Amino acid sequence: MPSELHYQIVTDPTSLQASRPGAPSVGAVHVVISNTHLIDIRVRHIDVVIPTGNDSDALTDKVAAIKPRLTQPYATPPGEEDPEFTRHSGNRFRLSRRSKQLMTLPAQEYLVLKLENIPVSEHAGLALLVIHEIAGRGPLGTNPSCTALAVVKQTPQVPQNFRADESLVGVGKNVVLRWDGPDSLKYWIRYPDGGPLEPVNPPVRPTPVPYGPHSHTPTRPLKRGSTYTLVAGTADNSGQVQEGYFLTTTVHARIPEFESGTRTPWVEGTTDRGRVTFTTDGVKVETDDPKHLLGTVKARTVDVHDVKADKVKGQTAASGWIDFPDTGIHVYHGPNPDLGVVTADRTDVNGVNTKWVGDHAAGNGWIEFPKSGTTVHKDGSQQLGTVSAYTAALNSVTAQWVEGPNGTKSRLAFTDTGVKITDPDKHRGTIVAGETNVRSVVTPWVSGPMPGAGWIAFRVEGVDVMRDSEVSFGTIRAATYEVKQGGTGRALHRRLPAYEWPPKSGNQTPSTSGSKLREDPE
Repeated sequence: MPSELHYQIVTDPTSLQASRPGAPSVGAVHVVISNTHLIDIRVRHIDVVIPTGNDSDALTDKVAAIKPRLTQPYATPPGEEDPEFTRHSGNRFRLSRRSKQLMTLPAQEYLVLKLENIPVSEHAGLALLVIHEIAGRGPLGTNPSCTALAVVKQTPQVPQNFRADESLVGVGKNVVLRWDGPDSLKYWIRYPDGGPLEPVNPPVRPTPVPYGPHSHTPTRPLKRGSTYTLVAGTADNSGQVQEGYFLTTTVHARIPEFESGTRTPWVEGTTDRGRVTFTTDGVKVETDDPKHLLGTVKARTVDVHDVKADKVKGQTAASGWIDFPDTGIHVYHGPNPDLGVVTADRTDVNGVNTKWVGDHAAGNGWIEFPKSGTTVHKDGSQQLGTVSAYTAALNSVTAQWVEGPNGTKSRLAFTDTGVKITDPDKHRGTIVAGETNVRSVVTPWVSGPMPGAGWIAFRVEGVDVMRDSEVSFGTIRAATYEVKQGGTGRALHRRLPAYEWPPKSGNQTPSTSGSKLREDPE
C-alpha cells in the first residue's frame, strides 16, 4: 500500500564523503517526515534501515557508532507521551512511543530524525535508506508501507584535514605537514611572513588516484610558533598560480627563538613557578608563592654596575655575610650575627675600625688596639711580640732595652739610674761617638782610643795619669793648669784633634793597681 506519510532525505554535500585508508570520514543524514493530509495519521512505528558494508552501495560498516535523535519534535496531542528515536536492532533505527502505543502525527505536522556520527564507508556511490512504516488514517493505524530514499557518497574534490605530525617540535627536528586532496591539484606552502610560495612535490604513487594523502617538509627551520597555509590550485604555462583553496595549521617550537625580542609583562617557570616581572626600572624576581615574594637569582657570574641589597651572603649556611648599615658595612660569619674576618691581598680604605689585626695563618703575630695605642703580640697569644722596620719615626719610645738586629750587636738597657751598655756576651760595652756632652761621668778610668794610649785612673786621692797601658805615670798637656799646691804656670801644648779611628776591641782594660791586665767585671 502507498505510504501515508511523506519522506525526504537531507544531507550536507560535503558530509557524506567516502573515507580513505587512514583518513575516515564522518557524516550525517536528516530524515524529514511530513503529514501532508488534512487529517491526523496514527503511527505504530517508523523504521529507518541503513545499508551496511564497504561497497559503494553501503553507507557504513560501523552501525554501532551512529547516534540517532529526534531533532524537530511535533506538538504531541494531550494524553500521549513523546516518541523516541533509537537503535532498534542491527542496522534498523525506530521511531515509536516507549509504551508501544500508537502515536498521532497531527494533520499538516512534521518531524525530523537525525542520524549523526556516521563513519562513511570507503567507496563512492549511491546508498539507499529504506523506511518502513506502520501507519494509517484509521484508529488502528496498521497499514504497512516501504519507501526507499537515496544518498550519494562522493569522493572529495577539495583538500582537507591539513595537519602536522607534531604540533610541538623540539630543537633539531623537522616539521612534517600532511593533508588529503585530489592529485589533480597543485599545492604550495605559504609561511607566516608572507614570502614566496614554496612548491610541494607531487607524491610518488604506483598509479594516480583521484584523491589521496599528501605530505611536505618545509625547507625553512622552525624557530617559534608558526602558522603554515596550504594553498591548492592550478598553475598556467607561465607558472602563474591560480589559488583556489586555503587551509591552515599551526606548529609551535618547544624552545622558541626570536630575532627582535619578546614583549610580555612577566615570565613564569614550568615546573617551579618562579616569576620574572618587568617593571619600569628593571626586573623583579619573585617566588612561586601566591603573594609573589621576592626570590633568588642564581648565576655563576654577575656583571653589574651597581648592586643594592640588604645583605650579601655565601651559598652555605655557615658562610660569611655582609650587611650594609648607614655607617658602612658589617662583616659576619655563620647563621648568627657574629663578627667575621676580612681577608684581602690589598685593602684601600680611608679608615679601618677593628679590635685587632692578624695574619692569615693561626699562631702568627697580631696587633690589637687599646686606648693607649697599639700592642704587638706573637704566636697568636698575649705575649708581646717584635716590631721590624727599616725606619721608625716616633715622638717617644718606651722600652726595657734596645738591641741591634739578630741579637749580634750591643744592647742598651734602661735602668732606674740611667743606661746600661753591654756587648753580645753581656759584658760591659763601649760607647763610640765623635763627641759626648754629659753633665757627669762616673767611671774607674778613661783611656785613649788606640792601643798603648795613655789613660787616667780616678783614685780616692785624686787622679793618676798613666801611659802606655802600664802603671807608670804619664804626661799632662794643657794650655794652662792651676793647682792649690805648687804649679809652674807655664804654657802647655794646644789641644790635639779628636781621634778618628775605632776604639780598641776586646773586653780587657788596664788595671788601676799593678802592672798586669785584668778582665773587667760585668
